[in-house]
Amino acid sequence: MPRSHSVLVVDDEDFVRESLADLLDSEGYRVLQASGPTEALATLATQSPHVIVTDLSMPDGTGLDLLREVRKNDTTTPIILLTGVGTVKDAVAAIQAGAYDFIQKPVDPDQFVLLVERALEHRHLVTQVEVLRSAVQDLRSPGELVGESEWHAELRSTIAQVAASEATVLISGSSGTGKELVATEIHRQSERARGHLVRVNCAALTEALFESELFGHRAGAIDGATEARVGRFEEADGGTLLLDEIGNLKLDMQAKLLRVLESGEYQVLGEARTRIADARVIAITNEDLEARVQEGTFRPDLYYRLNIFPIRMLPLSERPEDIPVIARYYLRRAANARDPSSISGRPRELLPDAVEAMLHYDWPGNARELRNVIERALILRPVGELDGELFRRLLDIEQGIGRSGAAGLIEENIGDDLNLRARTDALERRLIEVALERTGGMKRDAAALLGIDPKNLGYYLRKHQIG
Repeated sequence: MPRSHSVLVVDDEDFVRESLADLLDSEGYRVLQASGPTEALATLATQSPHVIVTDLSMPDGTGLDLLREVRKNDTTTPIILLTGVGTVKDAVAAIQAGAYDFIQKPVDPDQFVLLVERALEHRHLVTQVEVLRSAVQDLRSPGELVGESEWHAELRSTIAQVAASEATVLISGSSGTGKELVATEIHRQSERARGHLVRVNCAALTEALFESELFGHRAGAIDGATEARVGRFEEADGGTLLLDEIGNLKLDMQAKLLRVLESGEYQVLGEARTRIADARVIAITNEDLEARVQEGTFRPDLYYRLNIFPIRMLPLSERPEDIPVIARYYLRRAANARDPSSISGRPRELLPDAVEAMLHYDWPGNARELRNVIERALILRPVGELDGELFRRLLDIEQGIGRSGAAGLIEENIGDDLNLRARTDALERRLIEVALERTGGMKRDAAALLGIDPKNLGYYLRKHQIG
């Protein structure tokens, strides 16, 4: 079966080089040839083979010389050495210097092809490891905190300053602005980075389980508790406790949290002794807590206790300079996620008119919405240029179907018929029709816009008798 992988064969003996090239060509490889290290390096200046096969001893240099030159800029391309009877010792030394493997002359064809296949598999694994390392680094590093605006530079400076302290931080801002990323970065840069960063979704906490979740319990302390449970404060001991959606806590829960924050003390349910909390607290909210205080739904004393160091995240609409930077970041990540083993080819780029289209959109969903649009663009245009026409179409759909368009379809024809099933079916049908119209009848593209598997689109077409 034809393959797109390429192999560079380097040997000063024409018969050996051409015989190996013919063998590789018959196996579906694209073959490059060079008569020695000098010609090989000239080829590598313009070509990027997936595997290099080189003789060890040649008139204008050795395979070891070539290996050392390649390794100065390339640590992933496997290099296989061809050795004579008396050069095995040199080949072993070359492997220690970074070669993948060696094979003795005269070459056994089956053994040689198998070795090249294994070298390709090795490169594939090395590439995947690098992708995973990058992903892990993303978790430990600023990651998606990217931008070039003046506000973004000030944000990084602010993070560095507050990370050096033990102050409680309140991060506010609309959905998708990167609040949790800022909290993660504060933890990463702090002296508590070796401890755990423990996240608590306050919106999911019930009053009955609040104390058990945050402070833990002993077996039998509450109904149904057959085993002890470690609380979030204990999990975060020596680290950071991240309280997400803090505005969703009921007043009784707010009072219990406030006592811990003020005294540093708490009790595990079922225990008589008092424990000391050693966790820095960072709270996140997309609500206006000051307004909630005025309404009487959020305790003022808790608000002031959390608001020791406030950080307000700006929406993308107030920092348009960051939109192209964040878009390219998500483009790179999405492309890598779709093809983590890719080891050749140029990265996808956004054309200037695509960036222009993005700058004319207000991004109510902020960076999260931008990421979703980038991923849709890659689905609709897996190859080729990412241009303004594509993004104008995506953003038109985002603005129409995604939010006001869907609501408008309902409001426009709501009448007196409020039957939920009938109206839902009508909306479902209309969304499918609009998606097909926008994609010129291309069902795969329409399925991508609708967020469903292309295989499932047929079901909806039959259900609504479309097409």
